[in-house]
Amino acid sequence: MATIVNTLIQGLTQQMVQARLNTADATPFLFGTHFPVKKVNGFNWKTLQNQLEKKNVAADLHTDNGTIIRKRRPVFESARGDIPFISISRELSRSEIKDYQTALAFAQDDDATKLVQYWGNDVDFCFNGVQSELEYIAWKLASNAGVLKFTTTTNATYANEFDLDYDVDPEMKVATASDWGNKTTADIIGDLVTIIKAAKAQSLNPKFAFVNLDEFYKIASADQIIKACASFASNALGISQTPDLAAVNSMLARQAWLNGIQLRVIDQTITREFTDGSSTSGNPFENSRLILSESERLGSTQYDILQEDEQLILRAERAHTIIKKYGTIEPKSEVTIGQADAIPVFDTAYKNVYVKTDAKAWE
Repeated sequence: MATIVNTLIQGLTQQMVQARLNTADATPFLFGTHFPVKKVNGFNWKTLQNQLEKKNVAADLHTDNGTIIRKRRPVFESARGDIPFISISRELSRSEIKDYQTALAFAQDDDATKLVQYWGNDVDFCFNGVQSELEYIAWKLASNAGVLKFTTTTNATYANEFDLDYDVDPEMKVATASDWGNKTTADIIGDLVTIIKAAKAQSLNPKFAFVNLDEFYKIASADQIIKACASFASNALGISQTPDLAAVNSMLARQAWLNGIQLRVIDQTITREFTDGSSTSGNPFENSRLILSESERLGSTQYDILQEDEQLILRAERAHTIIKKYGTIEPKSEVTIGQADAIPVFDTAYKNVYVKTDAKAWE
């Protein structure tokens, strides 16, 4: 077992690691917007309660001496579970530490900041790794109607005890009447009208439609959408072109029966590296899927912090993410770890409508 010592990076302090972590760029990750980070007490997560409560139930007229009718309490719907431990690590090998020491010996004062790359890049890598896993869970879970199974292809360390299934009612999982992948026959507006009417009949009020980038390309390339977005003059001259997101949303906002629906496009690529060194990349948001939601906030990323007393380790903390750095004597290396006890929680799972846009039924 390797002997842990303080960092092998000369001059590196805990304050420097904290400063680097504080400046790490989290803007590429979308889960923080749609699943805001929230600290909880204890390492357990749970969804909001009473999600199926019907809003704005009207009062009734009563006689002065009559009995007031008692209204039904909402159905209790909640999911819960243990918060998983997410971690990633990287190390500087002995040969890379030698390169650092050589660079340090020759560095002038004005070049000293360049040495930050020898340790700063690993902090960034581990921070991004933690956020990437949370991003993956959030969108894979949401686009698959609250179901996510961890396998050897979705997690390098297979751990099926954290499989997720929110047990969404089958009535909330629907399919379009037309295949949106067929640009000439896709009736996107008609399908949306039908689905939104059905949602409103269940006291839902969808205002947002989440899709991945490929699905948006299908929507924007459909003949019906191109024509609907084009001006009268463009249609008359036959020179209509593929619209952008702003044009499609502007058109949807003007359509009758669509409830002012607006598209939200999830353009994200997550790379997963496996134990054999191979990797795969892709958008965690499933293809041919659309989520109709009342809110842009789909849930929360719930986390807790494990209190640790590790004297020889440099440790920095930013919300749910912890970065650790330490050196080892044998083998000689500098290790950086990123970790979090956190998970995206799908609070709106029971208030969304999940749509397969290829006209195929959910399995």
